[in-house]
Amino acid sequence: MRILHIASENVAGVPGTLVKAERKMGHYSRLMTYFRSPRSHWDDIVLNLPFSNTWSLRGLKKTAKVGTYGFSQKKGNPPRWDPKLTEKIFYLFRDSLWDFQINPLKRFIFSFDCYFLDGGLGFLRKGKIVNALKKMNKKIAILYLGSDLRARGVLPHIEELADIIFTTEFDHKFIHPKVQYVPFPFEVDKFNKKEILKNNKLTICHAPTKRHLKGTEYVLKAVNELKDKFDFNFLLIENKPHEEVLKIKEQKCDVLVDQLTDFGGFGYGMNSMECLSMGIPSITYINPQYEEFLKVHPFINANKDNIKEVLEKILTNPKILLEKSTESRKWVVSEHNYINVSKFMLEKILGRRSSQIDSD
Repeated sequence: MRILHIASENVAGVPGTLVKAERKMGHYSRLMTYFRSPRSHWDDIVLNLPFSNTWSLRGLKKTAKVGTYGFSQKKGNPPRWDPKLTEKIFYLFRDSLWDFQINPLKRFIFSFDCYFLDGGLGFLRKGKIVNALKKMNKKIAILYLGSDLRARGVLPHIEELADIIFTTEFDHKFIHPKVQYVPFPFEVDKFNKKEILKNNKLTICHAPTKRHLKGTEYVLKAVNELKDKFDFNFLLIENKPHEEVLKIKEQKCDVLVDQLTDFGGFGYGMNSMECLSMGIPSITYINPQYEEFLKVHPFINANKDNIKEVLEKILTNPKILLEKSTESRKWVVSEHNYINVSKFMLEKILGRRSSQIDSD
């Protein structure tokens, strides 16, 4: 089967991971993105579309309040994209440019059997290409990965064309009645389990992409208050290429503090997955609803109010991390295997078992 993933970028590596899983299962799978991943995630077909990811555009969009640059969550179940006049004008202009640039590729784009629209977009805001695919009886799935659903909302004229809607974000279940939750697909076999607590000092790492979403201020406050009582290292990892971040985690990290709030979604994501796969325990906030859903997990639960006490307990008895280290990788292998997640999604899209899906 021929499968095409369409995304703004390789968000958190998820679209690319699904492509790799589908290829392992024998499918012809490609990832087509608007721009190259700024965090050095794997890229496939990069279109380099204008007005998609330039720093000058980011400033302009913030000023004009265009796109998903605000921090507030839209209301509605599901929240809907309701553009202001300036936003409508911007996307009409951009659609005309993109349509012209994409036009030579349309024969290739239309040659696939199944399409994943990451973020619920496709190529054009007006949905012209997705409409054409629907008229050709192509299978269409939407996959929400992060803040787009919360901050932008759905595009009803595109979403109504989808056969199924997936999300890797558990909190989306509470703001969209039609989404089907799937575990975050993760390529665990890329990582080797490391030995933690082998250095003289315990090293705590925190690697936020956006501080306000991760509760970084509370992490820094707790660390500063504990420095006088305990001898440990703390690494704040920011604004570095993805490969460099991985090396720091592998070489120095004994425990990760992921996030202490639900502002950017429930629980955990790529940051924790990478560490757990290496046997590095993860401290993160698992709220009661998510705790009940997960049932068994290896996370050390903490929030902005008790992070100091949680870290103090670990610093007093670091050996408690060793048991968590063993649990961590086993859990990722069991719950987030990218092949299993991909098989499940394809079965849901096509309405039949993976053994019946043509891989030619």
